[in-house]
Amino acid sequence: MEDAINEDNIPQSKIVGKYDKSHTRGIVGTWAVQLGGYMALITVSHESSKLFMITENRSDGVVTLQEQMMLESWQTAVQSADVKPDGKYIMIIGLDCCVYETIMAEDLFSTTTEHPYLESVHCAITPDSTGFVTVGFSGSIKEMKTSENVASRSEVYPGAKLTSCLRFSRDGKYLAVGHIDGGIEMLHADTFKNYHKYEVHSMRIRKICFLPGDDRFLSACDDHLIKLNSLTDFSSETDQTRSTKAIRIYSAHDSPVTGLTIDEKSGGTRFASSSASSQIFIWHIELTTPIMSVTNEHTSAIRGLAFTPTGCSLISGGDDAVLFVYSIPGVSEDTPEHVVDYPVQQESISVDASCYREDNEPASESSQQVSQNYYENHEEDITEYQQETTATAQYQEYNPYAEPRTPPQEDDDLGDYVYNTTDPQTYEPTSNQNEYDPAAM
Repeated sequence: MEDAINEDNIPQSKIVGKYDKSHTRGIVGTWAVQLGGYMALITVSHESSKLFMITENRSDGVVTLQEQMMLESWQTAVQSADVKPDGKYIMIIGLDCCVYETIMAEDLFSTTTEHPYLESVHCAITPDSTGFVTVGFSGSIKEMKTSENVASRSEVYPGAKLTSCLRFSRDGKYLAVGHIDGGIEMLHADTFKNYHKYEVHSMRIRKICFLPGDDRFLSACDDHLIKLNSLTDFSSETDQTRSTKAIRIYSAHDSPVTGLTIDEKSGGTRFASSSASSQIFIWHIELTTPIMSVTNEHTSAIRGLAFTPTGCSLISGGDDAVLFVYSIPGVSEDTPEHVVDYPVQQESISVDASCYREDNEPASESSQQVSQNYYENHEEDITEYQQETTATAQYQEYNPYAEPRTPPQEDDDLGDYVYNTTDPQTYEPTSNQNEYDPAAM
C-alpha cells in the first residue's frame, strides 16, 4: 500500500525532526495550537504534560521544537486527556481518577482534584471551557466545573460502562459518545438525552473528530477503518433514530486506528490518521484511499497526531515516547488531484443483462427482446449444433467424479502396467513354426 502511494509523481513527506528525550513514558496525545502570536505544541504522556514552541522555516525546510516548560506531572498512567482548541485549558484524568487541570492565561494555574475511584474515566472539555464532562462506572454522565469535584449536572446514562471516548461538536449542540462495541451515541449537550445512534463499526471507537463548518464527523475504530457520518442527513435509513450506513469508508490501515486529526488550514478537506502498527496516512475527505503515506521511524503505536496551524507540518507521538516532525505539502501546494477516467462508450456494443442478474431474478424486457432477436438470427447455426451434439451423444464424456477404473497392476511377464479387464486373460507364447531359420537355407 505504501509503495503504491509513494510514487515519483506524488508529493512526499520528510522527517525534519526527531525528539527521543521529550518524555520518559509513552505519549498519549499531541495538540498543535496558535498560542498568542506563536505556534505551540502541547504534549501529554503517562508521566507529564509539556509545552513546546514550534518554529517553521519553509524556505530551508526546517521545523524545530523547543521545550518551554513542564506544565504538570503525575505518577500514574493517563486514562483520558483533552485540550481546548486555543491551548489555554488542559485537563487529564489519571488512572487513580485524579483530575489534573492546567489553565494558561496571564499566569500558569494548575490544580489537582481527587475523584472517587472509577467515577471519572473519560473526559471532554465543554464548549464554553468552564469545565468538562466525564463518564465513569457510576452509570451517569456528569458535568464538572473547573477545580471542583462535585458535579454541577448529572444524568443517568445506561451506556456509561461501555464508553470509550467523548467529543463535543464544534457548535456545542451535541456530545458524541463512542462505545467499546463499535456504537456511537449522539446526545443533546444541554440535556444529555439521546439524539441519534450510529451502528457503523464493530469494535472499540478510538477517536471522533467533527469537521469544521460541516454537519459531518469522522470516527476511527479498532476495526482498522475510518468512517464519515452525518449529523442531519438520515434519508437513506429506514429507522430515522438509528444509522447503520456511513457516508464514506476510508480503508488502508492494517491495525487499529489510534490517532486522528483534521487539518484546520484545509477547512476540513484533509485529515491524517495513525495506527497501532506505526502507519501514518494523509487523506482527502472525498477520497476513500490515502493521498500520502508518511514514512516514519516509530516502533510502537502512534496515539498523538497533529497538524501545525499552517498545515505545512505534521507532528506525531507514540508509545515509544518519541516525537517526530514531518514536512508535508501545504494545502495550496502540490496536492494530489483526484482524476476519474471514464471509458469511451462504444456505439454498437450490447451486453446481455442476464450476466449481471442476481440469482432467481427475472430478466428484464430489454434482455428478453435481445435474446429473442439473437436466436432468430442464428437459428440455422443452432440447428447444426444440435445435430452434431446428437451424433456425438453416444460417446460418454469424461466425468472426474465418476467411479474410478480398476487401478493398474504390473504384469509379471510383460513387465509393464496394464489395466485389468472384465474377462481374465492369459499370456500364450506364439508358435515358432513360422519363424525364420537361417540354418534351413
